Amino acid sequence: MLKEDAQKPDRPENRPAGDIQVLQQSFESFTAATMKLQEAFSNLEIKFENLNRELEQKNRRLESIIAEKDEMRNYLETILESLTTGVVVTDLQGRVAMMNGCAARITGTETGAADRELADLFRGAEEMDRGRAGSAPSRYLQGTRKIRLGDSILEVLTSPVKTKEGNSLGTVHILLDVTRVEKLEEMAKRTEKFAALGEMAANIAHEVRNPLGSISLSASLLLKGLADERNRDRAARIIHSVKNVDNKIANLLLFTRKPEPLLRDLRIHDVLQDILRFSVEILDKEGIRLSVRLAGADPLVRADGELLKQVFLNIVLNAVQAMQGGGELTIETRLHNDPVLRPGMERSLELRFADTGSGIAEEDRRRIFDPFFSTRERGSGLGLAIVHNIIDLHRGTVDVAMGEKGGSVFTVLLPLVESE
Repeated sequence: MLKEDAQKPDRPENRPAGDIQVLQQSFESFTAATMKLQEAFSNLEIKFENLNRELEQKNRRLESIIAEKDEMRNYLETILESLTTGVVVTDLQGRVAMMNGCAARITGTETGAADRELADLFRGAEEMDRGRAGSAPSRYLQGTRKIRLGDSILEVLTSPVKTKEGNSLGTVHILLDVTRVEKLEEMAKRTEKFAALGEMAANIAHEVRNPLGSISLSASLLLKGLADERNRDRAARIIHSVKNVDNKIANLLLFTRKPEPLLRDLRIHDVLQDILRFSVEILDKEGIRLSVRLAGADPLVRADGELLKQVFLNIVLNAVQAMQGGGELTIETRLHNDPVLRPGMERSLELRFADTGSGIAEEDRRRIFDPFFSTRERGSGLGLAIVHNIIDLHRGTVDVAMGEKGGSVFTVLLPLVESE
């Protein structure tokens, strides 16, 4: 019997009741654990989906913040590039970290010329207050300085860049091109000086002309009553000298007299062409080539045409006298828009007369419009002074500078007539 029991297969029905119960409980426990695991996995899936949604929302928010910052940065960069003043930012070591397009144009460098010394941007600059060559804005100095860089006069405002905590990050330099403002101030001072000189000259001319008339009359009477040839020659020379002095006084009075301009709307190119038709023979005779470049528009100015002809002719003749032996005279007109200029001059017409003559020394350029100042031996020194007076009557400006290829460049600015 024992052998038969040992040979029976291990089946559930052959197991004892207690083992079946244990096995049943194990299956039930496994099933319950499986259910819990499925429930936990479902909860994990839900949490994972929630985390994904939150992550997507945060990503979208982050992308929105980045886009806003990029938009703000582009907006600030656009504003910075649109400024008519130069901005240069240097780090603590004095190297250029950033500069806008206006600063690049003013200093003659490239816009992306970062990581270079500040002094390199202002090499050759002259500090106007102290007159030292090579002086340039420093990263350590604060306040306002005025320097001359080439033909431009710059006002440099320097201030530190700091964090909210007060830590220094570098220095910002604001560059203002005040060249035209300086020229306007210089012209205003010149006008005041002319007014005082004019009043004095008028009084002197009146006092001198009276005795000159008596001298001329007496010499004429002597000339008629003298028989001796030598004495007649002396009297004739007296009369000739008196006439020369009287001519000088007449020119002086022309300078001091303020004519009342007959203002009307003029096409300035027509006035200029009239002068050129008159001047072309003189230019050809002196071997001077003429180059004319006129603005595309047909600008209108409110002016006295005859007085402006006198101005243009005077400048052309001055250029002819500067080009003994031939050369080239370039006349150019272009529309000018500068908000820095005085009221009424923001929109102007610029007329440039550039010659290739010997040029004018810098110390002479500062006095070239002064009455009785001339670089020629027999010059009266009143021609350009009269030009200044006429342009001033038209609420314009006139200036002279050295040409890029030598010679001189006379620049006249006249306010444009505003269209209705």
